[in-house]
Amino acid sequence: MSIKLVFNDIEIDKELISSLRKEGIEEPTEIQEKAIPLLLDGEDVIGQANTGTGKTLAFGIPIVQMIKNETRDIEALVLVPTRELSAQVSKEIKKISRYKSLRMTKVCGGESPNIQKASIRRNPSLVVATPGRLIDFIERGVVNLDWVKFLVIDEADTMLEMGFIEDIEFIIRSIENKHQTALFSATFPQPIVQLAKKYQTQAKKIMIHEDNKISEEKLEQYYLCVNSERNKQDLLIELIEDIKPEKGIIFCRTKSDSNRIHKVLRGLEIKAVVINGDMSQSQRDRSMRNFKDKRTRIIVATDLLSRGIHVENVDYIINYNVPKNRDSYFHRIGRTARIGTEVIGKAITIVAGRETRDFVELKREIKTNITSFKGKQIYRYEIPLDEESFAKSGRRNGRGGSPRYGRGSPNRSSSGGRRYGGNRSGGYGGRSGG
Repeated sequence: MSIKLVFNDIEIDKELISSLRKEGIEEPTEIQEKAIPLLLDGEDVIGQANTGTGKTLAFGIPIVQMIKNETRDIEALVLVPTRELSAQVSKEIKKISRYKSLRMTKVCGGESPNIQKASIRRNPSLVVATPGRLIDFIERGVVNLDWVKFLVIDEADTMLEMGFIEDIEFIIRSIENKHQTALFSATFPQPIVQLAKKYQTQAKKIMIHEDNKISEEKLEQYYLCVNSERNKQDLLIELIEDIKPEKGIIFCRTKSDSNRIHKVLRGLEIKAVVINGDMSQSQRDRSMRNFKDKRTRIIVATDLLSRGIHVENVDYIINYNVPKNRDSYFHRIGRTARIGTEVIGKAITIVAGRETRDFVELKREIKTNITSFKGKQIYRYEIPLDEESFAKSGRRNGRGGSPRYGRGSPNRSSSGGRRYGGNRSGGYGGRSGG
């Protein structure tokens, strides 16, 4: 299906179609095919699709199409949870908008506010922002959102987990102009559903992956069961030496686990970097650059890395700990199996001891073919997965389609007022949006 056939009678800039073709984009993904015509027609949209399915261009193409060259006001605002994602979104939109004078600015933490203020003074028509820094600019009178016509909230479920919902509401209330709102998310917990009801008008729903399943043609999913927790690390090392990943990500549940595994790998002269919440923004950026530039082949990370990060051709995802729920599982393994990648990704979950019950329940919930991994060698501590023992067990408290959010709003202080909290420097985790 060609780009022209998708839009039928909708007039699309020939230059935009040409720009897409120069980037090798001849056919839209499913989310693009369904969302773009609605957005060009002025509809509010709720879009649900897995990571790596082309959501950025699903809203990027309409933005580029609708913003006029001569405008000197901010007409489009894209909200994202992290600085890394703001850079990725900006890069993707810039690629397809070179044919027109679209002035674009990033507003996010972790970068010089003075440089960003100077960029705002040059009258951009599109701003890609993280919530914290944008609110700071709004309150200081640096940014005026009165003329915004097109608002995008990307990775909305990540915004929720990072405590940005009240910040998003503050930003929406700062837009005086009647505007179109597009909300994209891989999952839709109830607070996100309520946000959409409150601020969208008769939004059109596009549900591509309601069950969060990832195509088995793009990703093979496996498990390895180990006889005890104390032997899990040894099995991991055997696995890495066996599969020799070109680009692999090892997900750990805790920062201490990630630091320990990273230290072990470096001790074995396996090129690896670590990314977790104990690191400064510059340290995280350096680790990511080394990985993207192939100076290292493994990232050891916590779940901070599982959202909104795009790295091409990741061939292995290894879950050192069983993810806490199905959403966490799919966000982790979604770092591979992305559109445009050249490899078929493999996700391997290591299961040990008390995690066995959690994994059996997770395996039953996600309804995806997950089989025992067969390597080139026999792993010393591998044992069969004992599913029968847990086949009839009830659900454990806390497991389910989405994380449990604590009592009350996650981003309120004890006095009940709105706060920004945490690290406002931008990045992969914490209150990193600004």
